[in-house]
Amino acid sequence: MIIEIIIIIIIIIIIIIISIRLRNDWEILRYDWEIPDTPSICVCGDEFTVDHAMACRHGGFIIQRHNELCDLKAEMWKMVCYDVEVEPVLQEITGEVLTRGTNKAPGARLDIHARGFWERQKSAFFDVRVCHPNADSYKDLSPKQIYHQHENEKKHMYADRVMEVEQATFTTLVFTTTGGMAEECRRYHSRLAELLTDKKGEEYATTISWIRTKVFFAMLRSALLCLRGSRTTRRISTNLQNNDFALERGLAAIK
Repeated sequence: MIIEIIIIIIIIIIIIIISIRLRNDWEILRYDWEIPDTPSICVCGDEFTVDHAMACRHGGFIIQRHNELCDLKAEMWKMVCYDVEVEPVLQEITGEVLTRGTNKAPGARLDIHARGFWERQKSAFFDVRVCHPNADSYKDLSPKQIYHQHENEKKHMYADRVMEVEQATFTTLVFTTTGGMAEECRRYHSRLAELLTDKKGEEYATTISWIRTKVFFAMLRSALLCLRGSRTTRRISTNLQNNDFALERGLAAIK
């Protein structure tokens, strides 16, 4: 009995320590403070800072951050929409006249498709983008300008094709690594909360709070992964115990 109590106490202490570490790391990210207990140089050769950690593509954490949000959105849409599909392939262009700069490539994809989100039985395409607002390239821009830049870039590439070829709507969901989101993204969450409220019979305030909490923790997990995750590739040892020496020698002679 005493041993069980000690184990429970140890587990509680570990959880508290981890919670404090996560909270401290989130504050570091939010206020762009110096990171403790991290390497000085990244595996890519650049100086390891908060800004670099949020943008470095080594280790695949940037893709994981994007995919985690897409998967979360898709699961929420499945509760209220039809024909939810992740990374849908756009239909090929068959003579439609599209604006300059539109992505006309065959096999082009967007992040998510759902039917019945904005309008009943109408298809809607969504594209998720996560940016780090403290990057050097944004130092002369306000948060609102950063959001508009990413929204306009995506709309310039896909909005006309989606409307003309797919006869659907296109929405860009822009998030930041510090927990912010663009105005269009806020409208999307309001609409999602309305649909979930009607579906589940919950209060709107409760539903929108649940959505924001899920999104926040998804962003927090992915941001901390970029900050603390290992980007190095581990060496894989070769198992020589069960090798056939005669066969290996014969293969080596052939080569």
